[in-house]
Amino acid sequence: MRLSHWLLSVPLFFTAACSTTPPAPAEKKAEPVIIKQDFSKILESNFRGQLSLGDGEAYFKICGTDQEFAVDAKAALRNIYEQITSTKLIPVYIEFSGEIVFPTPTDKKHDALMRIDRIHHMALAKTSLQCEKLVNTFQFKARGDEPYWRLNITDQKLFFATKARNQVYQVNDANFQTTQINHVKSTNKEGQRLNVMIQPGHCYDLKNKEYWGYTAKVDSVWGEFTGCGEPGWPIIEHTYSGYYLHNSPSKTENLTLNENYTVEYKEKTGDKTTLKTGFWKSNSPDRVVVMLTKQEGKTIREELVFDSLGLMLNARSINKNNIVTHFEAAGLPFNKMNAKETAITIDRIDREFAAQNISPDAEVDLEVQKAVNQYFQIHRTDPRDTQFNSVKYDLNGDGVKDALVLLDWCSQNGCEMLVFEGTENGYRFSSRVSRVNAPIIVAQTQHYLWQSLLIEKNGQWFKLDFDGISYPIHSRDLKEVNKEDEATPVVLFSQGIPEKWFPIKS
Repeated sequence: MRLSHWLLSVPLFFTAACSTTPPAPAEKKAEPVIIKQDFSKILESNFRGQLSLGDGEAYFKICGTDQEFAVDAKAALRNIYEQITSTKLIPVYIEFSGEIVFPTPTDKKHDALMRIDRIHHMALAKTSLQCEKLVNTFQFKARGDEPYWRLNITDQKLFFATKARNQVYQVNDANFQTTQINHVKSTNKEGQRLNVMIQPGHCYDLKNKEYWGYTAKVDSVWGEFTGCGEPGWPIIEHTYSGYYLHNSPSKTENLTLNENYTVEYKEKTGDKTTLKTGFWKSNSPDRVVVMLTKQEGKTIREELVFDSLGLMLNARSINKNNIVTHFEAAGLPFNKMNAKETAITIDRIDREFAAQNISPDAEVDLEVQKAVNQYFQIHRTDPRDTQFNSVKYDLNGDGVKDALVLLDWCSQNGCEMLVFEGTENGYRFSSRVSRVNAPIIVAQTQHYLWQSLLIEKNGQWFKLDFDGISYPIHSRDLKEVNKEDEATPVVLFSQGIPEKWFPIKS
């Protein structure tokens, strides 16, 4: 008898008495979404230094440093090098656009490689100024010798010289693009026109053992001139090299970006310290990419892409071996510091605190205004719509008053605060703290000679401790303290949030 027939023959009352609700199927846990992503590309970054090539290998050393990178010695690079020097491993001066990249996973020999995309200039060391050469004083320059002529385009002006004359022209259009043909039109004060056609291409002066990556053709009232040229490098005011700090309740992270493009990344959790090393790269005032290649002697492939927010770098995710993990909503912010983390313990200075209620002056403090303006210039932000007010007090006991600045970026959670260390040569940026309410009370405790600060949030008091480099970046992760046990009688911004604000740009 089939099972279905047997079930139907069972009395109905028996079925009703024994039936139960079947258990709900167990919910399957959602598997984590794996996001695969290639490492970032930084196009058109400019480098210069010495290139050596031979026996299928090439090495590049950056100007002013001992940092050397292995280079992918492609046929085009070898051909140009061999035109400049016939001797292997002879250093030549080179300017190029390229990128620092991870080696292939099977390459165990190199931590990183330098990829050379486009050569702007190459020359024997003895025929070139090499690293002493200025490259940021022009947009484009060119030259030719049959007949002799020289050309320089700078700030919408074109300077053209021959053996017979020197002329200055006003450029009508000089939006130079390095990857395409450029037509530059100009006119001098006599109304005479001079047009230049610039295009990428191989251009040699084998007599002087020089190479340029561009050709230039000049059309003028005196005839046509042809020759070789190279682009200039724009002046980038923002420099990323320096020391950065991220503090959280669970760990401290130090990030060092060196001028030779190397990186040190140190994580400290309790008594455990992890050190990673690698390289950084950028061609933008808004973004920097950190490549981590070594951890305790082992090869790793990790990438952090930081957005530049003033003197702060903030990463939203980490790419490990092309698998991306996103951080929490706030990201991973690092604040730029004045000095590298130090392990030296500094003794306390005994200080006496007379009762003081310090409020901002009625007039703008011009020295502080200058320091705040410079702070905004460094991170390339226009402070036109931002205002400030400040008080002064010697926080580190060196006899020079420091400046505490509140910006009018305020909400119910407080305002943005900047701290500047007072020196004999003016004010130097020290710290930036978010969500600070006034008044601010100077605390009795010191850390690295700097007095701690007490701030109030929702009727509770919290303490900002100096960590040897700065005060905490955020006020949200602080521990509550007893105001009566911690406070001195010194109160800063004693009247609370300023009612009067001053422009940062005078």
